[in-house]
Amino acid sequence: MRQKILLAGFFLTLFSLSYSQNKETLRKQMERYTNKIDSIVTEERNKMNAEFDALEKKMKAGEISESEMKEQKNTTAVRYEAIINDEIAKQKDEYEEITGKTVRKALFKSNFNKKNSLFRTARGALLDLTFEQPEFDDPEDPKNYLQSFGYVAGISLINFTDKKFFDFSKGNELKNSSSGNFTLRYENQLGKTTSPVFYRVGLGWRLETIIPNGDKIFTQDDKNLYLTDFTGNNFKKAWLRTDYIYVPLEAIFVLNPKYKEYNGVRYIDNTKKQLRIGLGLYGGVKINDRMHLQYKNDFGNKVYVREGVSKGLNPFIAGGKISIEYFGFNIYVMKDFTPIFNNEALIRNKSGVQIGIDLWALTF
Repeated sequence: MRQKILLAGFFLTLFSLSYSQNKETLRKQMERYTNKIDSIVTEERNKMNAEFDALEKKMKAGEISESEMKEQKNTTAVRYEAIINDEIAKQKDEYEEITGKTVRKALFKSNFNKKNSLFRTARGALLDLTFEQPEFDDPEDPKNYLQSFGYVAGISLINFTDKKFFDFSKGNELKNSSSGNFTLRYENQLGKTTSPVFYRVGLGWRLETIIPNGDKIFTQDDKNLYLTDFTGNNFKKAWLRTDYIYVPLEAIFVLNPKYKEYNGVRYIDNTKKQLRIGLGLYGGVKINDRMHLQYKNDFGNKVYVREGVSKGLNPFIAGGKISIEYFGFNIYVMKDFTPIFNNEALIRNKSGVQIGIDLWALTF
């Protein structure tokens, strides 16, 4: 439970950090401007009212007449009106900048649809989501779409092998199992604006569910982790769960780059459909492991047993990744160079090879 709480806190922290890096929208800038103007007016009006109160006290004390009080109030009001106008004039540059952005956005809106205006590179997922998408000063500018930052989640099938790259033989001790990953990822272009090379770096959480073949279960003694037959009745299922915090690093190559010229500069147009190949490395540390067993006892009651793993698992993982991406569809192969299981695990096929796909992306 403590590890789950730590994981939740870890991703909540990442979410908060990423949220704080969002650019200001026009709406927020306008709110800030109007609040500043309101503050100026309120401050000067309070000063004026204080002078009005002083004039009324003088009139009540007989120091000035009522007509003199009204005349001095009018003079004071004119003076404060001039002060307020002068202070507002000092904010003219900021106002013109905001209104200029609004005009540019209105002009571009007719020929730049919503889908393109929200597109960000590096999402490469079946379900594309956005969160507080920044409103660009100039949505037609291609440089706005050369970098991205957000979450990506994928799911993959794990095939366990020894010396072969894949091993689908019937005698395997482990079934083809599943793995999920959630990664906070940043992408940017490497080199000039026409460079077809991008890089990705991230921080993620990888979780795996490893299932034995047949009615076998994971068990351990003081020396080894191994598989054995379930000796009771009413076996339901058994699996081994591992969790890792890992860091991926990838180079992305655009094979059929499409270009766009804007203000005399040539860019790769990342709003177009392009074929991308990725080559990467990853490394991580294990933060959780559990053996799970579910069955029914002789009385028909469900029994759920969980036990931590003390032997047989490597504390670190490292591997390589190859991916193919085409506008919202990204498949990948990940090969662990460091096996999940170490020499204390009496299991033949110890290395995992994953074939997966990115399911959804949430971009900031």
